[in-house]
Amino acid sequence: MRTSLLLAALLGATLAATGCSDSDDGVDSPRSDVPAPLAGAWFTGTLSTLDYYDATTDTWVDRPGEGFFVVIDGDGGYETGAIIDTTAGGCTTRLLGDEVGTVTVAGDQLTVYRHWVKTRVTSTCGDDGERTEGEATRQLTWSVDRDGDGVEWLTLTHADDATETYHRWE
Repeated sequence: MRTSLLLAALLGATLAATGCSDSDDGVDSPRSDVPAPLAGAWFTGTLSTLDYYDATTDTWVDRPGEGFFVVIDGDGGYETGAIIDTTAGGCTTRLLGDEVGTVTVAGDQLTVYRHWVKTRVTSTCGDDGERTEGEATRQLTWSVDRDGDGVEWLTLTHADDATETYHRWE
């Protein structure tokens, strides 16, 4: 259980950092057009797909890979999520997380309006569970740069100067 709670806290912190969705969740939040360099799908890790949670049917699909993703639509919807695996004390735990909402962009300022975040934890030791949290708002700055190989990287910087980096899903 301690491992599950630790992973849930880690995912919550990670998902709080970012956040594509035109979800029909009844939440009306601000949104703006998103500049082309920021819009699109971004990830880090070894994710095999970005589709492992269906909010319409509230169904999780266990996909291979690990990592984090953020998808920002050109019209200001977003989705972000994570798949995290860990083994501790003889227990193997998998955490899946998904968050949706909207964003507004003003220059390099990104305001994220979370509608909801849902996490699911499964463990070989039986500490399975799900948790949903509601609305929240946070401020980030963003930049997109190319590395020496021409790969685009999105950097999101939090108010405490912590950063996240993702490369474009191609």
